[in-house]
Amino acid sequence: MPNSPTLFQRLPVVTAQNTTIDQLSLKPVDPFHGYFKPNHAAPELDSIIQSRSAFRWFRNIQQMISKGEYSFQQTMSGKSGPEVFSNNRTMFMLSSYDYLGLVGHPYIEAATINAIKNFGTGTGGARMLAGTNQLHRQLEKKIATFKGKPAALACSSGYMANLAVISCIVQKKDRVIIDELTHRSLIDALYMAQVPFQKFKHNNAEHLKSFLEKPTDAEKTFIIIEGIYSMEGDICVLPEIVALKKAYNAYIILDESHSFGLLGKSGKGVDEHFGISPDDIDIYTSALSKSIPSGGGFIAASEQAIIYLQHAASAFVFSSAMSPMNTAAALAGVEILEKEGPERIRKLFENADYLRRNLKRLGYNVGVSESAIIPVIIGHTERTLQLSAKLYELGFLANPVIFPAIPPGGDRLRLCVTAAQSKYMLDEVIYAFSLCTEIALSKD
Repeated sequence: MPNSPTLFQRLPVVTAQNTTIDQLSLKPVDPFHGYFKPNHAAPELDSIIQSRSAFRWFRNIQQMISKGEYSFQQTMSGKSGPEVFSNNRTMFMLSSYDYLGLVGHPYIEAATINAIKNFGTGTGGARMLAGTNQLHRQLEKKIATFKGKPAALACSSGYMANLAVISCIVQKKDRVIIDELTHRSLIDALYMAQVPFQKFKHNNAEHLKSFLEKPTDAEKTFIIIEGIYSMEGDICVLPEIVALKKAYNAYIILDESHSFGLLGKSGKGVDEHFGISPDDIDIYTSALSKSIPSGGGFIAASEQAIIYLQHAASAFVFSSAMSPMNTAAALAGVEILEKEGPERIRKLFENADYLRRNLKRLGYNVGVSESAIIPVIIGHTERTLQLSAKLYELGFLANPVIFPAIPPGGDRLRLCVTAAQSKYMLDEVIYAFSLCTEIALSKD
């Protein structure tokens, strides 16, 4: 796009002290510090990692570095939020999971600082041994009450929560049917537990039913779904799936990592969004690093299930406990959600609808998005990388998602809208995308 205007004509760029705009690099920073030499062949692989996968990754990284298109792993100098400081300049962030804009909330920060003063920076052990403190108990009680379940378990990450549930509760002799777009953490958990599974077409209740109708000698049937799917931004068809669960005496494991705090009037999740009783969901899992600005994850289920997981789930028993800082931040985050959730959720969806509508107007394909996640589907790896690099030049961090993270032909940018983004910022985003249509929408 030669001779195109840039946002620097309109967008004030804040640079580091003693740095001018002329000195700025408008390309993503190389996080490998020159290991990949531009316009050279990819480095020869060490014998320990030689494989087709490693060869593909090193070849692709080499190409992206050479073209100035490797925009992953960019370093932030300060807090995340709608604006971040990276590569010596202020940029607008379009890929943060901070959906409710709670990063930096003074109440959460104060609670975290207080936790360090009272509990230190670590727990001194795993939860089963010396690592459980008062904050863990408070967080688990708060989450159980908020989710409408008898009990909850705080885990070191959302990934570990999924691994704990799958490896402990699901057995090889059970039948497992999962949505084809279920998160990689659940797929990994099934593979590691050596549990066979079947995939039903994304959000297709009729296809799920076709599996459930087949005779089986399995002791139990598990349906594994997500509240909001992280690559598409659409909401699971929970009412139809609950109806099938009841008709075929199945169990539902629901990952709410992207829907907890985001869906429902008060942010309780996809069940509240559809007016479904928590009793109809057997096990909830979630990360605590998205709408809730912390680290860790949780499981919410029956009291017996939680007691069993506490003693038999290796991912819980043999993992370090959530740190006091993360536990306090998560607890304070849920408390803020209870107080400020409705207004923040309203603002979030107002922002998402505005951006989605205007991207469509410009001709971009945003798929079936209906949440804070808006995929900008390009369907071509090189154009996707070029679009991300051009947006970076214009002052926007918008991460590309390419194969193998997404099937071939699904290459996209994944935009994340937050309640903290202003109308001014969204207008700047729309303007930036209007400058990039020649790159993104080319048919060549």
